[in-house]
Amino acid sequence: MQQNRWQTKVGMIAVSSVAVGVVAGLVLGMNSAAGASAGGQTRAAAAGGIPSGYAQVDPRNPARSRQVFLGQPLSDNAPIFPGDPKVRWQLWNCVNAHPRIPRCHKGSGYTLEQIQSLGTHTGTHISAPCHFHENKPCLDRLPEKFFGLRPLIVINVKPLIQARHGNGDFFITARYIQNWLQRTGCRTIPQNSYVVLYTGLSSFYHLGNRRVPGRYNDYYDDVPGFSATSTKWLWEHGAIGVGADTFGPDATMDQRFGSTTEITALGGITLENMGPGLASMRPCGDWIELNGPRLTSTPHDQLGGRLDFSGAWMGMDGWTTRKTS
Repeated sequence: MQQNRWQTKVGMIAVSSVAVGVVAGLVLGMNSAAGASAGGQTRAAAAGGIPSGYAQVDPRNPARSRQVFLGQPLSDNAPIFPGDPKVRWQLWNCVNAHPRIPRCHKGSGYTLEQIQSLGTHTGTHISAPCHFHENKPCLDRLPEKFFGLRPLIVINVKPLIQARHGNGDFFITARYIQNWLQRTGCRTIPQNSYVVLYTGLSSFYHLGNRRVPGRYNDYYDDVPGFSATSTKWLWEHGAIGVGADTFGPDATMDQRFGSTTEITALGGITLENMGPGLASMRPCGDWIELNGPRLTSTPHDQLGGRLDFSGAWMGMDGWTTRKTS
């Protein structure tokens, strides 16, 4: 994501209601504060344990869990956020000779590709705090808690978009999240969890940069996102990152990028361009793991000589229940 938007939208609509909830949660035996209730404002100290409702899925046991790819393939057809560099690559070496391919007139016995252009925020990726804030941590300085198995919360907003005839210009507010937690039985945001939106636009990722006239028919259509206020609420109640199966957790109409600005200022991250695999995940009770590169630069590549990148393509895998016949 960059600090511009290809269009301006008006008429912000907040979906609202009310909620309660009271179950504390931690992650895989880590000692940290427990997830707060949907109506609470503080974190309670507690011993380590698995969050309530998450023990049903055991990623170590294939008989009890199913692994799901939650990203998108990285390709030269990937949708590019306006202003970002395009993906370009070439074959550098080939196993056998291919006279019609540059640099492969003779076989080298191995294949090697050269990536000529790739933005650090292209494809499925995370954004570190330094993406929006100088002197904040970049990838290489992110704590390990961001990369282990984490509880996943998936808020499916596709029905809301379709009910509005494809008009995705609205915010997901804290009140909506509170009501959603109560309605789904999830009740709480587990500590050190990722909360993401599933819009369904990930199914149009294969169209690349093609834009089709009309609503809800290509990757560049307007989508909802978390408001800055709801993002702060999620952080205060246990989330360490927010994301979506779109260009990011921000609503298209939000020219201030409130969600990304807020979560990165607080020290969290964003999960962007997630894939259609999110449709297979339950609202709560499932797990996610980020497993991508920890890139660093030379001291001269970043302002002030910082040894880091603000983002990088990231593998994302989820684990959910295995359906029995």
